[in-house]
Amino acid sequence: MPLKQLLKNAWLYSWVLIVPLAVLASFTDLLLLGGIRLFLSMLSDSWKFIFDFKWVTHIDVLSWIIIMLVIIAMRYLFTTLRMRSEERLYYKLESHLRAWWIRVVKNLHPIQFYKPEMNGILHDANQSISAMSKGCKIVTQSIQAVSQLLFFVPILFLISWQLTFVLLLVFAPIVIYLQRNLKKIGKNIDDFNLFSGDYDSNLWRWAAIRKCWNNQAELSKYLSLLFRKIRNLRNASAEVSVREVTITQSIETLSISIMCFLLAICAFLIKREMMEPFQIILFCAALFICYKPLKECSQLFSNLVDLKRSYAGLIRLEQTERTTDFFEEKEEKCIKIENLAFRYGDYEPWIFRLLNNTIKLNHPLILQGENGSGKTTLLRILSGLEIPQEGNIYVPFKTKSNSFYLSQRLFLPPIFWLEQAIEEKTWSTTIRHFFEVLGLENLLKKNGHSYGELQRIGLAWAIVSDMPFLFLDEPFAYISQSMQEPIFNAFWNATTETKQWWMMSTHVPLPQNYKDRVFYWKL
Repeated sequence: MPLKQLLKNAWLYSWVLIVPLAVLASFTDLLLLGGIRLFLSMLSDSWKFIFDFKWVTHIDVLSWIIIMLVIIAMRYLFTTLRMRSEERLYYKLESHLRAWWIRVVKNLHPIQFYKPEMNGILHDANQSISAMSKGCKIVTQSIQAVSQLLFFVPILFLISWQLTFVLLLVFAPIVIYLQRNLKKIGKNIDDFNLFSGDYDSNLWRWAAIRKCWNNQAELSKYLSLLFRKIRNLRNASAEVSVREVTITQSIETLSISIMCFLLAICAFLIKREMMEPFQIILFCAALFICYKPLKECSQLFSNLVDLKRSYAGLIRLEQTERTTDFFEEKEEKCIKIENLAFRYGDYEPWIFRLLNNTIKLNHPLILQGENGSGKTTLLRILSGLEIPQEGNIYVPFKTKSNSFYLSQRLFLPPIFWLEQAIEEKTWSTTIRHFFEVLGLENLLKKNGHSYGELQRIGLAWAIVSDMPFLFLDEPFAYISQSMQEPIFNAFWNATTETKQWWMMSTHVPLPQNYKDRVFYWKL
């Protein structure tokens, strides 16, 4: 689902469910204020400057308590339902955005992952998901604030138009101005997310290098690089936090100042007999009831800025180049490569340029070549993990995307998944013999594995995958020399029975009796 449609569904949900509940909750707040007004009228018959209900004199304290408890119960019901709906919307939207993020990254053009700025874009989009969900939650809370304003501003004018004018003409503009200054934080947050993604990428790379590299000169350089990244993070995060704290404390100090200023105005109005003391109580009660929603409403501008920034981060990921299908199906029983051109970046050297070949599928193929000649790259292209800049690849009909690739880097899924796949089927004697030669039963019981053991597990997974095409990158490189020939013999028999065609890059010489039974392609 596109990002815009996903967000549109979330807004539709909020307007259909949350808006009515917000209006009802604001109405119960108004009833609560009316209850306070009723109580004040019970205390003084002379104080009837808003409403003049003759039945007020017939209400006793017990009846008033019952009325207030009913209003409070209604307020609790509507407010709780609104907040629960907001929480559900918040976590539902966040989970949908995370699923959207995974789908977008899954379909990214492979060349994007070789760009240095990609880690920052991915990290920024991931951070934007939480910010977007939280921002949408705050905006839905502002719906309550807006409805509160619609109900209470007229009431505040009725209680004391002088104090209401001071609030609206002095207090509100200053608070909104300070909130709008939070816009400046957006740029710092973007920098922080980019720095954070860059730091995470370098940190994990350093952790991987630390396991297998002991030359202190290079390790020290890497540490210096990490410390430099940490300083960038510190500066970006400190600038964001300092600015946010300054503005927040400014708003709080302003609130206290306005309170003192309003009390001074009240004293002046009472002294001039322009205000009754009971009006202060009712005015303060009204402000107390709607203070939290009004505070949320004052933050609406800055929250909208955060939402805009988060949306920009997600859109930047969505607009990143997606994968394209470059395989074409033909009824011919061969793989045909025409004018293939590939390189890992716009400024990188070409790995292939106008590569052409027709690969017959009646015999397996051994891919040969020096290191750096492009064997791994070609296997990755044929298995769909890389996309060439130019050229076409034609494959037999109904075999597109039906391939298994075993990387020499040995990144394997959880190994117990292989055990489950084996248990789900009944295997022939040939396949069971292949598993025995690999020593698979013992390997599946182990927790830690050497590279050679992982390659044996990978070969077993190739057979279990039941894919018609197997692309194997140096599958015997780490297997001990004494086991290479028996494993190759068992692998040959297994793929012959399962009718799986394979293409393998290897520097390990084949057993003598198989050398004339395969095709060779030297890059």
